[in-house]
Amino acid sequence: MAEEYYQKKIDSIIKNFNTDPESGLSSEELKKKKEEHGPNKLRESEGVSFWKILLNQLKDLIIIILIIAAALAFLIGDTLEGYAILAVIVFNTIIGFVTEYQAQKAVASLKNVLSKKAMVIREGKKKEIEAVDLVPGDIIFIEEGDQIPADARLIDSNNLTINEASLTGESESVAKEAEAEFDSEKTLAERNNMIYMGTTAARGKGKAVVTATAEDTEIGKIGAMLDETKEGKTPLEKRLERLGKSLIKITLVVIAVLTVLGIVMGRPVYDTVKTGIALAIAAVPEGLPIIATVTLAIGMKKMVEHQALVRELLAVETLGSVTTICTDKTGTITENQMTLRKIYLNDHLIEISGTGYQPEGDFLLEDEKIEPGAEASLELTLKAALLCTSAELTKEDGDYKVLGEATEGALLTAGRKANFSKESLKEEGYQRLAEIPFNSDYMYMAVSYALPDGREHLYLKGSPDVVLEMCDSIMINGEKEELTEAKIDEIQAKNKKLGEEGLRILGVAYQEGNNLDSEEKLQTEIESSLTFLALTAIIDPPRESVKEAIKETKKAGIKTKMITGDQMDTAAAIAREVGIAGSDNVISGQQISKASASELRELIKNNSVFSRVTPENKLQIIEALNEENEVTAMTGDGVNDAPALKKADIGVSMGKRGTSVAREASDMVLLDDDFATIVTAVREGRVIFDNIQKFIYFLFSNNLSKIIYIFLGIIFNLPLPLLAMQILWINVVIDVFPALSLAWEKEEDNIMEREATTERNIMDKAFKKKVGLHSLILAAGPMLLYLWALNGSYSLEISRTLSFSSLAFIQLFHVFNARRKSGLAFDKTVLENHYLWLAVGVGIVFQLGAIYLAPLQNILSTVAIPAELWLPTAAAIILPMLIIQLINVFAGR
Repeated sequence: MAEEYYQKKIDSIIKNFNTDPESGLSSEELKKKKEEHGPNKLRESEGVSFWKILLNQLKDLIIIILIIAAALAFLIGDTLEGYAILAVIVFNTIIGFVTEYQAQKAVASLKNVLSKKAMVIREGKKKEIEAVDLVPGDIIFIEEGDQIPADARLIDSNNLTINEASLTGESESVAKEAEAEFDSEKTLAERNNMIYMGTTAARGKGKAVVTATAEDTEIGKIGAMLDETKEGKTPLEKRLERLGKSLIKITLVVIAVLTVLGIVMGRPVYDTVKTGIALAIAAVPEGLPIIATVTLAIGMKKMVEHQALVRELLAVETLGSVTTICTDKTGTITENQMTLRKIYLNDHLIEISGTGYQPEGDFLLEDEKIEPGAEASLELTLKAALLCTSAELTKEDGDYKVLGEATEGALLTAGRKANFSKESLKEEGYQRLAEIPFNSDYMYMAVSYALPDGREHLYLKGSPDVVLEMCDSIMINGEKEELTEAKIDEIQAKNKKLGEEGLRILGVAYQEGNNLDSEEKLQTEIESSLTFLALTAIIDPPRESVKEAIKETKKAGIKTKMITGDQMDTAAAIAREVGIAGSDNVISGQQISKASASELRELIKNNSVFSRVTPENKLQIIEALNEENEVTAMTGDGVNDAPALKKADIGVSMGKRGTSVAREASDMVLLDDDFATIVTAVREGRVIFDNIQKFIYFLFSNNLSKIIYIFLGIIFNLPLPLLAMQILWINVVIDVFPALSLAWEKEEDNIMEREATTERNIMDKAFKKKVGLHSLILAAGPMLLYLWALNGSYSLEISRTLSFSSLAFIQLFHVFNARRKSGLAFDKTVLENHYLWLAVGVGIVFQLGAIYLAPLQNILSTVAIPAELWLPTAAAIILPMLIIQLINVFAGR
C-alpha cells in the first residue's frame, strides 16, 4: 500500500480505517472490509512437485539427443540398440529423480507456519479469533510470546520489544513505542511505532490498529517480489547446454560427411546409412547423463556430511564456480549468541574469552588470567549484572539456550564463567525483593535483593549515559570514590570507543539500602545516589571458523560481501574482525536505493560491507553482480532474504534458524548455519567440476577415437571395423563404470588456490586439443592391429573381434590417463580410489565375457580370440597408453 503509516498520526489512522481504539470495528464495517480485503492469508507454496522434478530430468539436451538416436535405431530396424539407449535414458532419469525428490522432501519437512490466532476487540468485546479473519482497522492486543498476525500501528505499548529477525535478519529485539513519530523516511528496522506480520513479541504488551493484511503486509510484499524473481540457469546447465549443441553439430556433420563419402566410394546405401547411425551412436556419450547425475548425487551426499543440504543436483557443481559470496552477518558470520566480551572497571579493560552461551572462558587482564572471585569490584559487577536480568539460561540436548533477551543471556553466561548463577546465589541466600522492568523511556532496569548477611542491595543496568547520571560515586579496587567530572569524561570516552568497535554497552551500578521491597522504594533509592561499577561490552561475536574460511576464499579468488540489516558500526566492526576486504567503508541501504544504475554497479563492485539493507536492496545487489557476470552465492535466513536467495546463482539458507520461505527459495540449506560450511561446499563444488571435466575428457576422447577409427576404416576402404552394437557396448558397458569411478577422485593439489572465474568452459581450446590428440593415439593402436589381422590369414570375424576388444580395453585403461589433468597417472594417490580399480576389474570381466560367452557373442557378433593373438593385442593397448603418459608428463612441466 502507498501509505507510510509509521509517519502518520494515530488519530488520522484510526479515522482512515473507520475504527475505534476502545470498541474496535462495528459489524457493518467488518463485513465491508472482509469483502474488500479478503482473508488475511499469504499464498501457499506449491511444495514438492513430482512431475516438475521428473520433467527436469528429461529436458536435458543430451537426453533429447539420446531419444533421437533411439528413434533412428528403431527406424532402421536395430531394435536392440534402440532399447539399449532407452534403458540408459530411463536409468538416468530414475537416479536424478530419486536424488532430487529426497532432497526436496528433506527441505519441505522443515516448514513452519505463521500465527493462527489473534486477540482483538470488536463491537466493544475482546475475543480471540482466527488470524485469517483479521482485516485492516481491527484493534489487536499483543503480549509476550505472541506472533504478530498482521502489520499494525501501535496505539499503546508497555515495555514492548519485538524480535524482527524474520524480516530484518537481526536477532536482537527492537524496543517499540506507540508514541514515536517520524517525519522522514525510515528503514523497516527503524520504524519502532510499527509491528509486522511474522515477527514475535519478546517482552511486554501492546495494542495496535491493523494497517495491512495478507499480500499488503511487508511479508506479503516480499512474497510477491519472490514470485516475480526469475531464476537463471546454473553455470553447469549453460556448459552442458553448449556441450549438447556441440554434440548435435558434430553428430550431424560426421553423419553427413561419412554418408556422402561412403556413397561416393560406392558403398551400398543401406550399409552407408547404418554406418552413419553407428557413427551417431559413437558420437553421443550415452553414459554422460548417468555419470553427470551420479557424480552430482555423490557430491550432494558428501555435502550433507559437511552440514550442507543441497536441494538440486546442478547446484552442487555451481558452488565450485562461485566468484562472489554475499553473506548475512547474524548467525552466519556470527554465532547469533550475544557474548560479554569486555568489562571496563578499576580503570582497566578486562577481556573475556569464549563465545556464545556456552559458559566456558577465562577473564584476562593485560593477557594474564585472573580469578573473578579474587577481585571484589569484578565479582560485584558480575553478580549485579546477572541478578539484574529477567532471562533464563537453560541447557537442552547439550546446547545452552536463552529464554528471554539475548543481551541478558550474555550477562548470565559471563556469570557462569565466574561460577556465579542465579540458582547458585539463591541457594546461598540471595532473595529477590522488587523489580523495575526495563522501559525504553528511561533506558534501565533495576532489582533489589536481600543478601545472606542481612544487607539489601539495589542492582541497576542500562544505557551508560543514563546510569552515569544516577551515580555520584564509583567503585575502584573495592573502595568507593567520588565520581568526578574527569572520571565521567574518561568513562564516556571509553564508552564511545567500545561503541565504535560495534559493541553494545551497558552501564552497571549498585547501592546499599534498606526496605527495598517495592518498586516505589526502588525508585526512591535510584533518585538518591548510586555507585558506578563498570561498563559491560556485549557483541554477537564471529564464529571461530569464519576468519580462516574468509582467508581461504581470498586465496581462491572469491570475493566476500557482507549484507546486513544491522547498524553501520556493528557491521564494520565484525567485517574488520573477520578480515572482509573493504570493511572500512560501509554502504547503507538508503545509498543503494538512491543510486543510479551505473552508480549502483560501482558501489557494489568497490565495497564489501552493506548495512541497514531492505529486501529490495539485497535483490539490487545480486542483480548488479549478475550483470557483471559474477557467479553469486547469497546467504540468508529471513523472509526478507527470499527474493535475493532465489535470484542468486546459489541461494544458501539457514537450517537451524531460517524461515521456511527462505529455505524454499534457496538451493542449499546450511544445517549448522556456519559460513565456513559454504567454503567447504565451494571446495567440494570445485572437486566436482574437476571430476566432471575428467569424465567428460574420458568419454569424449573415447567417443572421438571411435569416430576416427570408423572414419579411417572408410578412408582405407576396409570392412566396417566396429558394428553399431559393439559401439553401444563400449559406450554403455565398458566406458560408464570407469567414468563413474572418477566421481570419487580426490581433489587435485591447490584446488582452492585457483583463481575463481566465470569463464570455466568444460571444453576450452586446450581441452579440445588434448581430446583430439589423445583420441587419434587411442584409435591408432587398434587400427594397426585390425590392418595387421586383415592382411594376415585371419578371418573378418576374428579381425573385427580383435579390433573391438583392443579398442574396448584401451578405452577401459584410458581412465588412468583421465584421473589427473597432467603428470603421471600412476602417482602415489592411484590406490586411494578403490572404485576405479573395481570399475577396471568389472570392465575386464565384461569384455572377456563379450569375447568368450556364447550369448554375448551372438549379440555382439564376436568370436573367441586365440591365445597367440593376445600378445599383439596387448601391444596395441599398451603402446598408446605409454605415449599419452609421456605427453602428459611433458605437458605438466
